[in-house]
Amino acid sequence: MRNVKYGENPPQFPPVESNRAAVQGFEAAGIDFVCYWDQHTLTIPRTIWTPDIVQAAEFYHVDAWFEPWPQMTDAALGTERIGIGLTVTDSVRRPPNILAQLGSTLDHYSKGRFFLGMGAGEDKQMAPYGIKKDKPFARLEEQLTLIRKYWSTFDPIDYDGEFFKVKEASVGAAPYTPGGPKMIVAGGPGRAMRAAAQLADGWMTYAPNGTTSPEEYAEQVAEFDKLARDAGKNPDDMIKLVAFCVLMADDEAELDRIVDNPVIKWDTAAIVPGGEVWRKFGQQNPLGDNWAYSQHLFPLEWSREDALKICHAVTPEMVRNLRLCGTPEQVADQIQPYIEAGANHVVLGDYSGVVDTAAFFGGVADRHSRLFNRLRSFNGQPLHNAVATL
Repeated sequence: MRNVKYGENPPQFPPVESNRAAVQGFEAAGIDFVCYWDQHTLTIPRTIWTPDIVQAAEFYHVDAWFEPWPQMTDAALGTERIGIGLTVTDSVRRPPNILAQLGSTLDHYSKGRFFLGMGAGEDKQMAPYGIKKDKPFARLEEQLTLIRKYWSTFDPIDYDGEFFKVKEASVGAAPYTPGGPKMIVAGGPGRAMRAAAQLADGWMTYAPNGTTSPEEYAEQVAEFDKLARDAGKNPDDMIKLVAFCVLMADDEAELDRIVDNPVIKWDTAAIVPGGEVWRKFGQQNPLGDNWAYSQHLFPLEWSREDALKICHAVTPEMVRNLRLCGTPEQVADQIQPYIEAGANHVVLGDYSGVVDTAAFFGGVADRHSRLFNRLRSFNGQPLHNAVATL
């Protein structure tokens, strides 16, 4: 039996009651962990988040985004078993002492079920708010180092870094978990992966996005494992989390309608790196060859007219190339090779539900449960009969 853990994203939109109800539903359905996202705005321009394009716009605003730390506390108080992760926060907006104290507090409220995910950060969370993003990876490395120092001792610490000069500093209550909660780092191969292996407890990446086939992911896992061993760690003890971009339907006609939706097309263009990925499939990213999501996406700047031009330039075929598409069983079949390549934590990024009415969300929940049960069967794990609540 493989020890694979399965995760969901709780709603981070009003009303507040939906958060605890969803996480309790996930726990009852045997979901292992939930992931909260730390951001002000999502990826989609408000100008195209309208009921004529996405029926979900009738029920919630795309940028009505709750602060995750109170939500995670609420989730911890309302559950007993499920893991609670922040995946991810950035290395700029909160200094390490604040993150350390928040993380230690959540560790207590959850009785050791919390984990902290970090990344270099997205410009859309900073530039519009007057926050300067400079040397984000160097900051990330200092953040990880300092947070672990704060969690490792109740005594005051000193630290002389490039960004943080610390003298006789302490963050208050020691963590519930000795040494502190687990930390993971999100990003691709290179500096983010190196920080994950050397300074954290795991690594998170996204798939497929046209950039990471199962074969490519296996190569990346081998690289990560080597970095972990070089740092004196056992790779088998490290978290290897993959967030999968999926679109699911029960029949091909319904899937055709989903992949042809402008919001789905926008997200495909905006999240996928530029140039080389699109040329791999014989197309061009309408946002440009040098497009980089973390640096260039500012969704509030886009007019409806300009955003729709981008949407219309993305073909349904390209959406299918850059997402895992099909029935829950077909998508599970596409995820399983990544698990066999080394992924031990799986979370779904599923926009299928935004295209249809609120009743559709019940269908999405059932599809997720079917997908996870198929993966459990592949990996020799017990099945769960309950349907998760989305």
